[in-house]
Amino acid sequence: MIEEDIYSNLAVVPIQIDGEIWHSAEQYYQAAKFTDAAIIDKIKACENPYLCAALGQTRRYPLRADWEQVKAAVMERAIRARFEQHPAMAERLKRSTGRLYDHTAVDDYWGIGADGRGGNVTGRILMRIREELNAEQPAGSISANAAASSTEPVA
Repeated sequence: MIEEDIYSNLAVVPIQIDGEIWHSAEQYYQAAKFTDAAIIDKIKACENPYLCAALGQTRRYPLRADWEQVKAAVMERAIRARFEQHPAMAERLKRSTGRLYDHTAVDDYWGIGADGRGGNVTGRILMRIREELNAEQPAGSISANAAASSTEPVA
């Protein structure tokens, strides 16, 4: 995905979560990895989502103990905030068709990976939100509970 893509977590699209303003889903996600205020503050001060991603790769600071269990939910929260807080973007997502995916050869968890068979977690989140939007829910009421109840695999 490219930065200008509204579906990209690297796109500079401000979101507010728990009273904090984040310039991108990526910034929020990277900060959420940690409990140490020093690294969280560095990520908050970072103005470039790509640099935020790089800061989040540090292991100078330990990841929160439950990170592997919660990382997808953390990213989903950020992506949902983007579409709930930007109705025009939600409408664009609602009108999209087909499979959505993060086409990155280096990431077979969030994206489809080099062979196209990766987990596509980002794409699955986007398609789930789109499904909810098309079920006539107002853009501002996308429910995380509704997403949790969806068990349909994405082809």
